[in-house]
Amino acid sequence: MSKVFTYQKTDKLKSRKQTQHLFSSGQAITVFPIRLIYTIEPIKTTPTNGALTSLLQAGVGAPSRIFRKAVQRNRVKRLLREAYRLEKPNFISQATLENKRVNLFLLYTDALVLTQLEIQGKVKEALSILATKLNK
Repeated sequence: MSKVFTYQKTDKLKSRKQTQHLFSSGQAITVFPIRLIYTIEPIKTTPTNGALTSLLQAGVGAPSRIFRKAVQRNRVKRLLREAYRLEKPNFISQATLENKRVNLFLLYTDALVLTQLEIQGKVKEALSILATKLNK
């Protein structure tokens, strides 16, 4: 089966409630300059349609305190989204997501912007650490 390198609307963390819960009670993994904040919850079915919600949702961010200009913040967020998009299939194959819902948020914490390959390597490292935690 071929890997699907997508980052669709259903994969994005958009809910304000989920994002606030993520930042208030989530755990963090730091692989400098990437900080991965995550929560792991049991799967809940919606009573209206019975369909399962998305198992894995992610968001990205760059602090405006470090990146004053929106152009810089948007570039960093674009690089983070691309790195996550490319590493997501490997993460899904490594981690056991049965009966679990995982919310992720990738934060870029350094003022110096790394290259795409370096950011992708850091995201891969952070996701592999999370995969080992999920498998325990």
